[in-house]
Amino acid sequence: MSEILKLVYNACDPYEAATSQYYLDCGEARGESALTDRFLGHLALANDYLCFLFSGHVGCGKSSELARLRDRLKETKPNHPSYFPILLDVSDYLDDFDTSLTDILLAIVTELAQTLRAELNIEIKDAYFTKRINEVKEFFLSDVEINEGELSLPLAKLKIQRLKRDPDARKRVRTALEPRLLTMLEAMNLVFDEARVAIKKFSDQMGRQPYADLVLILDNLEKIRGFEGQPGGFNSQREFFLERYAQLTGLKAHVIYTVPLRLARSVDGPQLEQRYGPLFVLPMIKVISRDAGQPYEPGLECLRNILQKRLGGHGIPEVFDADALEFLLKYSGGHVRNLMTFVQSACTYTDTTPITLIAAQRAVQQTVRTYSTAILESHWGKLAELDLSAVKKIDNGDSDFLVMLENLSILEYVNGGSEGSFEAAEPWCAVNPVVRELQKFKSGVRDLSNVREADER
Repeated sequence: MSEILKLVYNACDPYEAATSQYYLDCGEARGESALTDRFLGHLALANDYLCFLFSGHVGCGKSSELARLRDRLKETKPNHPSYFPILLDVSDYLDDFDTSLTDILLAIVTELAQTLRAELNIEIKDAYFTKRINEVKEFFLSDVEINEGELSLPLAKLKIQRLKRDPDARKRVRTALEPRLLTMLEAMNLVFDEARVAIKKFSDQMGRQPYADLVLILDNLEKIRGFEGQPGGFNSQREFFLERYAQLTGLKAHVIYTVPLRLARSVDGPQLEQRYGPLFVLPMIKVISRDAGQPYEPGLECLRNILQKRLGGHGIPEVFDADALEFLLKYSGGHVRNLMTFVQSACTYTDTTPITLIAAQRAVQQTVRTYSTAILESHWGKLAELDLSAVKKIDNGDSDFLVMLENLSILEYVNGGSEGSFEAAEPWCAVNPVVRELQKFKSGVRDLSNVREADER
């Protein structure tokens, strides 16, 4: 097996956020500036705490953008304050199908304490949360661990994470703590105050005090499917982000929450902006033009550059045959995780480089099978309507189209680039290029075209 293939396979892990080594700003190809630029622009001007919502397709690069923002927040520049980021991957703490606000507050306070201890050697010893955690530790610790004494906040992370895997323990902890929820929220803000004071006093090895404040980033919160007894899926997401907004916006800190694209593009989207603040949606990297459906070269070049960063110094022609690369770029649809998945899979269909077109085609076949059996019958006609549409817009509020956004059978793009143009800011959609090759889709397009031609005669 080629060592180059092994390198590329591991560098193209579709479930790992891009490191600083691999990150590439694709704002121009997405038609929207990077999240980092948008958030830092608000942060530089804001007198009050920011509450920023961040959305986009699953796998489109949100976690990579948040990791990039974390790194940029810490940068020290003349006359430019730095901020200490707490990047919390809620998937480490929360069960996607059974989550409560209590679970989230425990995750925030333990991640905050552990991060400050690990990175700045700052000890947060909040008496309220330390007492609450030790009141309920019998529900998730062993007798031996309980006898070891008090569980401190900075060392609670691995213990609290056990609740994700133990529904009985979660239920008992909630029963004990939820009557105190209002007090917990007030105590959470006192923890932020304590952390803020400590961060501002912190001095680095050069004697500088770099941090003006902290920024809390909650990643993967959009994956929550079940919230406090609500029916799973959209109803739970709406309950959490809209009905509980007072609690989520009541934290006295700069906060970024990731929210589901299905909710952001629903009729409740304006309410999200009214209740929270800026709603930033990360579009796909545009690989086709809206009007003619022709390849969009700046977007394709952006994808090539993303791959080049992961080839360990090897040139693209050394790793891919030209037709194989273009095939993978086209059928990714500008979706970064799909591209990484296809490349990784293609590596398994060959023993040598460059990767051939046959290997690339076989890599995409698994996704073909997935969509062939997963798309609802009622969706084929709507997919055909979208494909034949001149404006490439989905029907606002249509639950079928929102589902299709969520399952990636349609992808959202933004043209951008036209200064001051409202039209350039409007999102548009295209059928996933893999779906466009399926027989049921082609039949749907053909049937709809025939009907329209008959109507015109």
